Amino acid sequence: MKTPIKLLAMTLAIGLGSTCATADVIVWNGTDGEYTVASNWGGGALPDTANGDTAQITAGDVTYTPGGDLALHNGGTLQITGGSWTQVDGVAWIQMTGGVIDVAGGTFNQGTAGNIIRDATSVIQVSAGTLSLNDNVIFDPANTGALNVLGGTLNVGNEFKPIEDFTMSAGTMVVSNLISFADGPGSVLLTGGTIVLDGSGVFSGFYGGDALDKSLNFLPGSTGTLRFENYSIAELDADLFLSNNTIQYNGANDAAAFSVVEENGGVTITLVPEPATLVLLGLGALAITSGRRH
Repeated sequence: MKTPIKLLAMTLAIGLGSTCATADVIVWNGTDGEYTVASNWGGGALPDTANGDTAQITAGDVTYTPGGDLALHNGGTLQITGGSWTQVDGVAWIQMTGGVIDVAGGTFNQGTAGNIIRDATSVIQVSAGTLSLNDNVIFDPANTGALNVLGGTLNVGNEFKPIEDFTMSAGTMVVSNLISFADGPGSVLLTGGTIVLDGSGVFSGFYGGDALDKSLNFLPGSTGTLRFENYSIAELDADLFLSNNTIQYNGANDAAAFSVVEENGGVTITLVPEPATLVLLGLGALAITSGRRH
C-alpha cells in the first residue's frame, strides 16, 4: 500500500476546468535515477498517473526507461519545476487522456519516444525551463488539447502544425524543421515572445503558408520576434515571405511594417513600432531626461 502525503492537487489555470479534486502528489526524492524505481519517490510508491496522481520533480536527473507507454490519464500529471526528465532506451509512447505535462522549471525531453498521444482534455504547457518535443507537434485543441507557451522554451524537433490559430505571446518556440500550414486553416498569431526557425530546410522554415488563413501574423502592437537561423535577407526576398501572405501584419501583406535585420548568421524580423508608440517612447524619454534635471 502506498503511503504518500495527501495533498490537494492544483488545477492548471489553462486548459483544465475549475473543479479541484484531491489526488496524490508524489514527489521525486531529488537524486539522479530511474523513474520506474519506487524507492526514488517519496513514500516509496510510484505515482499512479494513469489514475490522477501527480508525479512532481523538483531536482535531480530522472530517466524513464519504458517497459510500456507512460500513461497520464484522468488528471494525471507529470510536473517538473527543477531537475530533468528524459525518456531513454525505448520507443514507447506517452499516452494522455485528460493528462498534463507541466514544465515550470528544469527540463522535459521526450527523448526517443515515438510520439505523444493526446486527446481534447489534455494539456501540455511550459512556463519556465525547457520542454522538448522531438516529433511533429500539432496544435488542434478540439482533438489534441491545450498547448500553452507561457514562458521558458518549447523545442519542436520536427514540424509545428497549427490546425487552428495558435497565439504566441511569451517565451520562445524553436522549430527545428519548419512550420507547416498544409493540414489546416490555422495561422500563428504573434503578439510576443520569440519564434526561431532553422531556415536551412528545403522550404526555408515554412510550408503551405501563402494564404490569408495560413500565415505567421504579427498582430498590432506585437513585441514578438521571428528569427531565421542560417538564412539571409536575399533568401528571404527570394522566398517572397513578406509579399505572398506567409508573413503578415494584421492579416495583410505589409513589408514596410517590419524591421528586417541580418545578423549573427541569420535574419531577425520584428514589427516597426507604430507612430503612436514611438511618440509615447519619446515622451517617456523626455520625462526621464526632465526628471534627471531636477
